[in-house]
Amino acid sequence: MTHEPRLPAPPPPRPAERVDICVLGPGAGGRFVAVKAAEAGASVVHISPPGWERGLPGLAVGTRAFIEAAALFHARTALATLGLAGAEADAARQNLRPTGEGLARHLHAAAEALAGGLADARLRALRVRVLSDVARFENAKTLRVGDERFAARHFVLAPALQWAMPAIPGLNEIDCLTPDRPLVASRPVERLAVIGTTDAALALAQAHRRLGARVTLLRGEEPADATPLDEEALRHVLMGLERDGVAVRTDLAAVRIEAHGREALVHAAGAADTETFDVSQVLVAPPTRAVFGDAAWQEAQVALRDDGAPVLDAFQRTSNRRIQAIGAIGGGDLFSATLERQADVIIDHVLSGRKLRAMPATRLLPTSPEVAVVGLTEKAARGEGEIRVLRTSFAWHPARVARYRGSDPVAGEIKVVARRDGRIAGCTIIGEGAGDIAGLWTLAITRGLKLADLADLAFPDCSRHSLTRRATRLTVFGWPRSAGLLLRLARWWWKLRG
Repeated sequence: MTHEPRLPAPPPPRPAERVDICVLGPGAGGRFVAVKAAEAGASVVHISPPGWERGLPGLAVGTRAFIEAAALFHARTALATLGLAGAEADAARQNLRPTGEGLARHLHAAAEALAGGLADARLRALRVRVLSDVARFENAKTLRVGDERFAARHFVLAPALQWAMPAIPGLNEIDCLTPDRPLVASRPVERLAVIGTTDAALALAQAHRRLGARVTLLRGEEPADATPLDEEALRHVLMGLERDGVAVRTDLAAVRIEAHGREALVHAAGAADTETFDVSQVLVAPPTRAVFGDAAWQEAQVALRDDGAPVLDAFQRTSNRRIQAIGAIGGGDLFSATLERQADVIIDHVLSGRKLRAMPATRLLPTSPEVAVVGLTEKAARGEGEIRVLRTSFAWHPARVARYRGSDPVAGEIKVVARRDGRIAGCTIIGEGAGDIAGLWTLAITRGLKLADLADLAFPDCSRHSLTRRATRLTVFGWPRSAGLLLRLARWWWKLRG
């Protein structure tokens, strides 16, 4: 009687390591979560798929550095308005251009400086486990990475961002520029066609013009889910671009691109006209879209959309409440990403048990004039009911008059949208320092403040925040706090008289 040899029993599965937060994906938002959670004392593991670029805090690094460099160079060449003599005035009159090598060095230095706070070395210094491997869910609570298993209190998805390139024939045949790649090697741009009117397209068109390029702005394909900019704000921005010398041809849309060696011919068509532009470079600034890897979503009990990406609610949560995303909604708005704020909300929710809080939509255009939009625009607010629109101009603000009286740039304004009961629904700020002023309006909308609450605040007259006080107090007739019966009757009578 023979006995078959017994095979050794398979080793028991390795027990899952318990951690507070597991970040999955290469997105910059996940690195914010990992850093903030580790600083709060939580145990964190950060997992990125192999092959993705690591260490940079997002697509906007090179773009914003390029725009700031253009603003600095423009300020230097604008010194002639002060009547300066000597070399500075000569440089301004000659409209000198920076070298391509200098711009490339500036962008590289800015990227390195900004990446340092979120790089792998920073995460490891905070005792975050950093892994680069394929990750898949075993069940709703456990994730497998190679031979290791992690059971986390909370999973945070940080999807990668990719450009949603428009379907223009011939575009894939040229070496076009994108917002994260504003230069080709170190070669300055001579003649540039910018396709699209997204935030990045408007800002980069002005930046390239200020650096000496001849720029033409053409209309591009607008995504169906794109939020249009306030019409008055867009008009101010286009005025600023035209003042700097950008040829604004938003009546034409690029329909075909023809490669000619290192240059290109851009064929554009409008309602009743066609035109061809001979350019040395084409810049396309489309919105971005979130890209999720396949992490065995069915085992994780995560519902999926038709394209295979997880279904997310308003708080970017999946159907599995342990799994939440960051930076997946509103990714098309390059400069207005509130990743750090979203990371704060996630950390508070996981470690302190606080409820997830909705934040008002924010948007920032780093153009000249700068534009910041907080909450609802006038058009969106009118669709929700009766509103009041209050506005005040930058034109006669003391700080602006003192700085720009001789050069006459676009002035700008603060435009406030309030509901019938006086609660603030949105604010559009157009002018220098708009992004700094927007913080106060974000607080006001988040806390449900009324116009009278901001009207009571005291700011120095030369501070731009003094425009906030004026915008909340001044109305078409008198002051909103003068709400006595006789004054209301007087206003009614005044309106009847026209």
